[in-house]
Amino acid sequence: MDKAELRNYLYQNGFKCDGIEYVRYKRSCGSSRIGKCLFVNKMLADEMKQWDACGISVSEGQPIDLASWEAYIALPISSIIDTIEIPMESILVIDDYESSFQEEVVAVEIEENHLVSARKTVNITNSIWDGQSLLDKSLFGKYEDKGMILLRNRFFKACCFNANVQKWFADNNITSIEQLKGFTLATDISQIKLITTPSSIKYTKFGSVRQWMENVSPVFGIVKYEKPPRAFGGRLIQAHYQLFNTLQLSYEEMEQVLKPSLDYIGAIRRDPAVLRYAIQYPFDDGSGGWSSLDSKNEIIFRMLGINEKFSRTKMYYDFRDDLIKGEIRNLKKGHVLISGNYSTLMGNGAEMLQESIGQFNGKSIIGVGNVHSTRFAYGQTLLASRSPHVTMGNILLTTNVACEYYDTYFNMTDCIVCVNAIGENIQHRLNGCDYDSDTMLITDDPLLINVAKR
Repeated sequence: MDKAELRNYLYQNGFKCDGIEYVRYKRSCGSSRIGKCLFVNKMLADEMKQWDACGISVSEGQPIDLASWEAYIALPISSIIDTIEIPMESILVIDDYESSFQEEVVAVEIEENHLVSARKTVNITNSIWDGQSLLDKSLFGKYEDKGMILLRNRFFKACCFNANVQKWFADNNITSIEQLKGFTLATDISQIKLITTPSSIKYTKFGSVRQWMENVSPVFGIVKYEKPPRAFGGRLIQAHYQLFNTLQLSYEEMEQVLKPSLDYIGAIRRDPAVLRYAIQYPFDDGSGGWSSLDSKNEIIFRMLGINEKFSRTKMYYDFRDDLIKGEIRNLKKGHVLISGNYSTLMGNGAEMLQESIGQFNGKSIIGVGNVHSTRFAYGQTLLASRSPHVTMGNILLTTNVACEYYDTYFNMTDCIVCVNAIGENIQHRLNGCDYDSDTMLITDDPLLINVAKR
């Protein structure tokens, strides 16, 4: 058998190992791309698949969107760092909202079996809350200092942003469930802690929201939260080669972009104090002492702190040269340090709050061409892009604006950015982004911004 025939045989017939018969179970989207698949003991398979189905009955020969089904039943196999309990009575499900408008773009289409690009006015539709939810700060627990947590459950995946949901209700005199716009099992307004949409509840493609709530566990897995960059106290981030390629910098401009990184490498070579800064880690064990030395970086870091003459040893020279080679390899990959950060996208979060009480009128609060980030100065022009991207059409020039709505009703960090998709072609410009924890690089580097304008 070749690989394809072997895979087909194993999927249908399974295999035996150590006397145990294994059958195909499921695989995630990421695993499917590289040909990985989970097999389980046949004796356990039926019960496990019944748990996966979450009350949905799928019979042999029944028409079904198989690609979606396989992707959704695999959601609970993600690695998690913790769990959080959200009672079903705490959930308010509002409708998704689509913003449709026309815009002149460079459209790439197939004509007579050829790709043709031309300026055209096209219809654009954005799902402005795709994969996004708002979670009251009271449920964040020990993660209350985070701006978002990515949650998963059976047939559920959502990036939940840290919001003051109950304060929003109180400030708008919402005192009864009847004043809310959406579906909930709650009997009192104080119960509502999570606002979400059907785009996060994948179950709605096969059954109702009520059926999902009746069959799913209130224990949700926390997959991740946003993390600040580490370089130079969080002020700098590593860019990516796609950004430099699509900006089409001149040789001289690329030299200017690289100069700080090359100067830094030169300083590492000359000054042991700079090398010590470059490899610094939080080694302190919290008791005022030192944890065990688990890596070469820790040994070098500690020895430089004990005796400066250590910088004259062969061990130090070898370590320094390896470190410099690694930094140069990084630069060759386009990983150049620039001012900025990677921020998680929140799409029209304030409008999501408005929709929960029926006040959303289809208009954007921050406006077209603007974002809101606490990391950068207000009124500052910013350059942003997602990775990977493929063309100069995938870079975004935008203005960072102040917004009292977000400062009052959201507990944002410097790694969260509020964007607008109402009447703005931002989702195509950011290479098909949605809001289920997608991130984008944001920089205020003047040289790169001027090149992007050009």
